Amino acid sequence: MNLRSTATLLILITLVVIAIGGGYLLGSALRSVSRPAAPPPSTVPAPAAPTLIAPANGAEFVDSDLTLTWSWLPGLGERQRYALRVWAEGHAHQEIWTVEEHIAIGSVIDSFSVAVGRYFWQVALVNVNAGGAFESMASDWSEGFELQRVRRLSIPARAEAEMSQTARHFYEMNLNATDTILAVHRFIHANSIYDDQQRYQADYSDAIDLMFRHAQGISPEQPHLQSDGRSTAMLTILQELGIESRLVFLYKDSPGYVAQHTMLEVFNPDEQRWQVHDLNYYFAEAETLQPAAAERILFGARSSLLGCPIDGGGCTAEIIQPALEYFEALRYGYTFDLWVNPDRFDLSARFQQGQNLAEFIGGGYPQRVALRMDNWNRTAADA
Repeated sequence: MNLRSTATLLILITLVVIAIGGGYLLGSALRSVSRPAAPPPSTVPAPAAPTLIAPANGAEFVDSDLTLTWSWLPGLGERQRYALRVWAEGHAHQEIWTVEEHIAIGSVIDSFSVAVGRYFWQVALVNVNAGGAFESMASDWSEGFELQRVRRLSIPARAEAEMSQTARHFYEMNLNATDTILAVHRFIHANSIYDDQQRYQADYSDAIDLMFRHAQGISPEQPHLQSDGRSTAMLTILQELGIESRLVFLYKDSPGYVAQHTMLEVFNPDEQRWQVHDLNYYFAEAETLQPAAAERILFGARSSLLGCPIDGGGCTAEIIQPALEYFEALRYGYTFDLWVNPDRFDLSARFQQGQNLAEFIGGGYPQRVALRMDNWNRTAADA
């Protein structure tokens, strides 16, 4: 074989080797492209702190028998505990460790001896050593949830879209409950006429519409209402706004008949107390000017009470003198529970058609009526 033939043969061998090697490399590359890609590491971070579940932030409670619930999605490690902090406003917190995601805290609530006020709670994870002692924090503290301890739970307000135009007007004023109650009372007083009562719907919503139109300057017409009509109209508006109230029917023994009057008692959630509203004022304690409740007025001394005008001005005893005379017996709404102060109302007296008070309230059936003297004690001469 000559030199040229040898060179040609070497070139052919080299091309074959390159082709085989290139095919192998290409095949490897193709196999690499076709192989499924490994999933990327998770980009969802673990939560920084447990999530509080129940009771909801801002929830109200009366009894201390509460159970708190939270969640930690990564799950509790072998040497980890939940640390729960609970405290009443103005008090140092108490801390409890647990492996559960819920715990009853009635004894903790009771230990603060705070009957009405704000409570708070939050949860975190802690790492513990072999002996169960604190080693380090395993998470941040959760946000703090607030709980409101009350004497009486608030009633639900009507959804804004479903409110009457009158209730929506007060809702949009964004007042606290105390100022809302006074504003509604002023509205009733300023836009109705205390006169022989005309016929209206049971909840007086049609009378309220007339008041609203008068207040807006749309119509000069005002509804003619007596004490029960004004009280019921005020109850209807407050109920839409989530403020509880109840009619108080008052009874006074007069020669030959039972004199009657109606007022409204409102539960003020700001102050957590009942307060009585009459035609154009509310009752208050002379010493503190705190609004007074119906049972206190019925069974307590009258000399320490004042009337505070809803239109403003000084509180005086003279304002309430005519209405005070009716606080001899009362009932809340159309019930047969009758609260009586026997120092003021003569239970042996007979009135219309020879009926005594129980027969009068029970429609001739005194067995329907339960006489109650819950807060009665023999009172002083000025009572």
